[in-house]
Amino acid sequence: MPLADKIVVVVFDGLRPDMVAGRMPVLEAFLRDNLWFRNARSVFPSVTRVCTTSFATGAWPGAHGIVNNQFHLAGHLEEGLVDTGAFAHLARLKARAGALVTTDSLGQRLAAAGRRMLAVHCGSAGSGLLVNHAVRDNGHRTFSVHGSDATLTPDVTAEVLALCGTPPADVAPKIDTVAYAGHVARRVGLAEDQADVTLVWLPEPDTAFHFCGIHSDGAAQAMAAADAAFAEILDAVTAGPHAGRTAVVAMSDHGQIATRAKVDLAAMLRSDGFAVGAEPGAGTDILMTGGNMGELRPLAPSRALLRDLGQWLIERNEIGMVFADPEVVDGALSPALVHQTHLRSAELIYVMRSDTGAGPGGLPGTTLYTGGVPVGGGMHGGLNPYEMNTVLGFSLPDGRRADDDTPAALIDIAPTLLSLLGIEDVRTGRVLPLFEPEGDPVYVEVARAETGAFRQELRRATVAGRSYLIDGGRAGTSRTERTTTEGTQSAATAPQ
Repeated sequence: MPLADKIVVVVFDGLRPDMVAGRMPVLEAFLRDNLWFRNARSVFPSVTRVCTTSFATGAWPGAHGIVNNQFHLAGHLEEGLVDTGAFAHLARLKARAGALVTTDSLGQRLAAAGRRMLAVHCGSAGSGLLVNHAVRDNGHRTFSVHGSDATLTPDVTAEVLALCGTPPADVAPKIDTVAYAGHVARRVGLAEDQADVTLVWLPEPDTAFHFCGIHSDGAAQAMAAADAAFAEILDAVTAGPHAGRTAVVAMSDHGQIATRAKVDLAAMLRSDGFAVGAEPGAGTDILMTGGNMGELRPLAPSRALLRDLGQWLIERNEIGMVFADPEVVDGALSPALVHQTHLRSAELIYVMRSDTGAGPGGLPGTTLYTGGVPVGGGMHGGLNPYEMNTVLGFSLPDGRRADDDTPAALIDIAPTLLSLLGIEDVRTGRVLPLFEPEGDPVYVEVARAETGAFRQELRRATVAGRSYLIDGGRAGTSRTERTTTEGTQSAATAPQ
C-alpha cells in the first residue's frame, strides 16, 4: 500500500550539513521539524556524477559503472578520456561499452510499475542524463538547463521555455539559475499533472563553493538562493492538490572542503620517469586523472608498473590514500573496500592528503589537489568526513520527526522512495526507517594498511546487513581522533 501519493526530491548540490544552520533558515527548519538522517553519507569517489548515478540506481559504483567524473575506459584506453559531465561523452561511452549504466534505475523501476518521473535538472548535462538514464524508454521527462541538445526529451525543453522563458547565463555563482529552477519546479514540475516523483536538482552551493570558496560571500549568496528556491517549492507543495499526501526529501550528494595547495602530481611523476598523461599519445604510457583524487591506468597491463606507481604514491607526503591490490602494492587498501569493483574501475586510485583542521573562514576541512579550481576554492571526491557527510531529510505524511544517527547513504534513497509508493524493490541500499526507529546495532570497522612511514585508515559502518563508508585518510594527519566501537548506535557519529 502506498505511504505517499507523490514525492518531491530537492537536491542541494555540494551542501555540507554543518553549514545549514544560520545560513539557510528554510532548510534548517525543515530538517529540525522533520526526520533528519544526520549520518547520511556519500559514495567514493564523492564526485557528482558518481553520486548522481548511485542515488538514481540505489547501487554503488561497483555495480552501476560510473566510476568517476572522468575516467579512462578499461579495454578502450586508446580512445581517450570519458568526461561524464558531457552529454556527447556519455553517448560515446554507451557506444564503446554497450551500456551507459550497468544496473537498472529508479526511473526504470517506476516505469515498470506504471509510475512517472520528472527531473528538473540545472547541474551538468551529464548529471541530468544520469539521473534517469533511460528516460525516453521509460516514457518519463527530464528538463536540462543546457537545452534541447542536452536531453533525451527535448519536447520538455520546449514546454519549459514557453512557460518560464530562456534560462539565465551560466555564470558562478549560479544565483539566477537556482531561482529559475525554483520557478520551473513550481510551474511545470508541481503543476496539476504532477509526476509521481519530481526531482529538482539545484546546482548550488556546489559551483560557488568551487570557484568562490566555501567561506565566501558568493557561497553565502548561493546558499540563500537555494534556500529561497526550496521555500518556493515547499509553498507549491503545500498549495497543491496532493499536499497532505506528498513526501518531500531534501538532500545533497556530497560536501566540500577547501583546497590549501595545488600539487603538480603529473610533473612529479614525469620527473621520476613515469610517462603519464591525461590522454593517450606519443610519450604516454600511463593515463591519469586528477582533482583531490584520481586514477592511474597503464596503457599496457603491467603488475610491475602498477607496483612501482603505487610505491611512488605511498612515498609521497602529498598522498593520503592509495587503493590497489595489496598483493601488488604493499601498503595499499583494496578498492573493494570502497565498492570500486566494476570492470571500469581503475586498478590504482589515489586520494590527496586532507585534514579536518580549520580552513578559510574557520570552516573545518582542507585538502591538497592537482587542479580544477582556484587555490582556496572548494573540492570534493575524497573520503574526508566533511566531503562524505550529506544532507538527508524527509517530510512524510504520518512519518516520524526526529534526528536519526544511524548510517544512511545515497544508495538507500531509491529503494526508500519506491517503498513509499508501494513498490517492492530489492537493491544494494536498504529502505530507511521513516516511520519507526530501526533499532539494529551499528558496527564500525577500521581497515588499516601501512608500509614504512605510510599508514592509512578507512572507517566503515555496518547496519542491517549493509556496509557504509564513513571516512578515511592518512593516519597521522591532523584530524579528529576516533575509536573503533562495535555494537553501539553512536559509533558512526559524523561531524555536524
